[in-house]
Amino acid sequence: MPELRLLTRETLRPIAALSVRDDQTTFVAPNLMTMAQSLFEPGSEIYGIWEDETPVGLLAVVDMSHPDADLDEGDDPDRVYIWRLMVDQAYQGNGFGRSALDFAKALAQEKGRANLVISVVDEPGGALPLYERFGFSRTGRIVEGEVELVMALS
Repeated sequence: MPELRLLTRETLRPIAALSVRDDQTTFVAPNLMTMAQSLFEPGSEIYGIWEDETPVGLLAVVDMSHPDADLDEGDDPDRVYIWRLMVDQAYQGNGFGRSALDFAKALAQEKGRANLVISVVDEPGGALPLYERFGFSRTGRIVEGEVELVMALS
């Protein structure tokens, strides 16, 4: 069973080295970009997805209730936003993405948030079917060109 661990100085390089397939690069930013952007994203947390001592992916979330969270019009602060989720090309299809979603859901519930939110590029080969199977529903909003999905937690 994979373990999600907060990013540390020691785990930064192995998580930064992970990548998706070439045909998936328009779906998710490189991990190093996520790490850099997190410096300017109040309420963000980055986790490495590990199988024993092998890094297999990254999960970045933002607690939108943070007092300095960057809320857009129509955003609900009572949510955790899955900002980035990637599984390295060598480990896709093994349930690591699902485990990361389970972790994010539990984290949002632990924080007492009412909703878990994610946005996704709606193109063939994207993760939209995975998120809908997991229980997310479309909100009808398009955020920065991506389909927004929500899961009520209460």
